[in-house]
Amino acid sequence: MLNNYKKYQADTASLIELENFDAKATIEKDPYSTLKMAIWAYFFLWIFEGALRKWVLPSLATPLLIVRDPIAIYLIARAMYLKVKFTNGYIVFASIITLLSLIITITFGHGNLFVAIYGARIMMLHFPLIFIIGAVFTKEDILKMGRVLLAINIFMTLIVYLQFSSPQSAFINIGLGGEGSSGFSGAMGYFRPPGTFSFITGLSSFYIMVSVYVFYFWLSGEKIAKVLLYASTLALIFSLPLTVSRTAVGGVALVGLFALMGSATSFKTIIRIVLTIFALFILFTILQKTTTVFNLGTEVFMSRVDTASEQSGGFEESFFSRAIDGFVEPIVRLLKMPFFIGNLGMGTNAGAQMLSGSNGFLIAEDELSRIGGEQGLLLGGIIIMLRLGLALSLFMKSIRLPQEDKLLPVIFCGTALFSLTQGQWAQPSMLGYSVMVTGLLLAGINKNTKPL
Repeated sequence: MLNNYKKYQADTASLIELENFDAKATIEKDPYSTLKMAIWAYFFLWIFEGALRKWVLPSLATPLLIVRDPIAIYLIARAMYLKVKFTNGYIVFASIITLLSLIITITFGHGNLFVAIYGARIMMLHFPLIFIIGAVFTKEDILKMGRVLLAINIFMTLIVYLQFSSPQSAFINIGLGGEGSSGFSGAMGYFRPPGTFSFITGLSSFYIMVSVYVFYFWLSGEKIAKVLLYASTLALIFSLPLTVSRTAVGGVALVGLFALMGSATSFKTIIRIVLTIFALFILFTILQKTTTVFNLGTEVFMSRVDTASEQSGGFEESFFSRAIDGFVEPIVRLLKMPFFIGNLGMGTNAGAQMLSGSNGFLIAEDELSRIGGEQGLLLGGIIIMLRLGLALSLFMKSIRLPQEDKLLPVIFCGTALFSLTQGQWAQPSMLGYSVMVTGLLLAGINKNTKPL
């Protein structure tokens, strides 16, 4: 019996040693595995945070607003511990300016510490994640996330179909905290569905990110299950009219434009582009001929476009001038603002709720006006220029990549540049989206160049 016990101890010790060896080998093989798992958690919470706040844990809707913040803190602390080279001038300047704004807000501004901290977390916690993702993700990580996203897209489109087709009183359309409705005004009596997100802007950004991978996998010939690619492409085309969102359709079109720009480099790639466009047209025709709800969604979407065009001076004004005015007009307003303003956090809906007791925009809906209205001409202007400078740097680095490596970064530019310059970071889902797409863009660039 003693011999058997000693044998058992020896076998147990060997097993523990083997497990420790395997764990050590895994870490040595990919020292950033823990960071990558946290990035994946951030990614999934970006998509499903709204679902938690509406359907799963409605009583915790308010605390779940910052559910990704602990992950952001962990990523920064863990990256520092692992000596990841992610700090740079962008992060340093953003942190200094934000801390100055925090001090001014507490000392001379609205004085609410919690609102100020909520506003400061945007640049202090989430902005650095762009560079952490860019430093630790490989191209295979980027593509793996794309394949998962295309799979989620199929189920997301099913949810959108149910939300579009169901009355606003249905459970699928319930609002945050399990109250009211999450749908937003659309056209012809139909509402813009939010999917698993809390608001339509989150769903629009989701489909724009899906389109990045749809275009890339069609144009690159990269390895992916054809059934998944066909099904997800069909789901994307089917879903766009049902969103009743000009942002979603316009964003996908812009990504497609960058995809053409990044791939039209040889006769072979031009042939691939033609085949891709033909395949998309066939899928669109199939949906139009066989699906009643698709035709209804298209009619509702076009009705909303016509209404918006009449209100804003025509089709071109509705789609194209909107983006230009969204950049130029806030800059003009910014130039008229005081040098220093202590309103950090006031431009967010959560900040408005804490300060006034009601949701709404106490400063402005657009991002550039929010930044200027919270931090003033000097500090707000520096933050805006910092984001513009990063966007320009990423674009220039993307187009200068070797021909065989530029397609994915250039396609990501189709959405990341807009998110950087005009994305509404005060809205949690848009902040999460901007962090993810810009981080993935930077990871694609860093594969062949020195990190920023």
